[in-house]
Amino acid sequence: MPRAAASELVRRLRALRSTRLGRALVAALCGSLVFLAAAITLHHARGVVRRMPAYRLGPKSVVFVDLPAFVDERMRAALSRSLAETWPAGGPSGPSTFDLLLERRLREAIAASAMVRDVLDVDVRFPAEVRVRASLRTPIARFRARWPDRRPGSPATVTLPVDGDGVVLDPETYSGFLSQRRTVLVTGVEAVCPGIGRRWADSKEQVAEGLSAARIANRLNQEMLGLGSPKVDQVDVSGFPATPRTRMKGEVTLVLSDGRTVQWGRTERDLSGVTHEDGYDVKRDRLLDLLATRTAGDRRALDVRFPPQLRDLGLRSDP
Repeated sequence: MPRAAASELVRRLRALRSTRLGRALVAALCGSLVFLAAAITLHHARGVVRRMPAYRLGPKSVVFVDLPAFVDERMRAALSRSLAETWPAGGPSGPSTFDLLLERRLREAIAASAMVRDVLDVDVRFPAEVRVRASLRTPIARFRARWPDRRPGSPATVTLPVDGDGVVLDPETYSGFLSQRRTVLVTGVEAVCPGIGRRWADSKEQVAEGLSAARIANRLNQEMLGLGSPKVDQVDVSGFPATPRTRMKGEVTLVLSDGRTVQWGRTERDLSGVTHEDGYDVKRDRLLDLLATRTAGDRRALDVRFPPQLRDLGLRSDP
């Protein structure tokens, strides 16, 4: 640029600076430079801090609060181990307290634990602590089933706790829970167990029907508490699902603590194609009547599926 042109440009800039608009532009430029310098400094400082071990979060940084009384030390230890398998990556020893979207990442990692049903709250506390409120999975029944990759000489079947969503739980972890609470045993499932920590589903829906029947058994045991009636110990779903022709033989059978059996029929989870069978309340009242009128020595099955008049007419299958 010629010297004359450069001098003219400088003169014009000075003239602009002397105006109100010029002074505002200069102030804005200086502010922008200060902001840029601060952002660069902050970014550098943030990167340095993120690499500091004091602000790193690992599974041991998590503290579960407000857990129910049944959670013993064995369950707490297993919960920490399960977090180690799902913990998000982030440097040599986990994410930092200063990571972006940290709370969401931690919530996803905790929810991925096989023992966690729902994450209620995640509170990241400076410098490196995470307080978590969560509901844990608990067994509603024990399932007797075949185990994958069974080794020669090992038992043909195993008994494993299963929660209400069909997730298979570790029997060792929940041994204390199972020793203190009565859980119904579900038998008759043909499908092989998928393994601990996995959701169990089968094409015949025997697992789903078994869970539904276990809920019925637990409800019966609760409602008949104090009546002196035998409790439901087992649920057999080997007859489920039945065709209309074979349904009269029984789909879901309850085994009582005195050895007698109850032909319950199909649960209300899926009544498609089922006729004549009554609902839970009617079946429960019918069972109480049969228990009151039959002696424990009468080993005939207690059939609560149909009204007496239909049984007297010899109903044996759906139309």
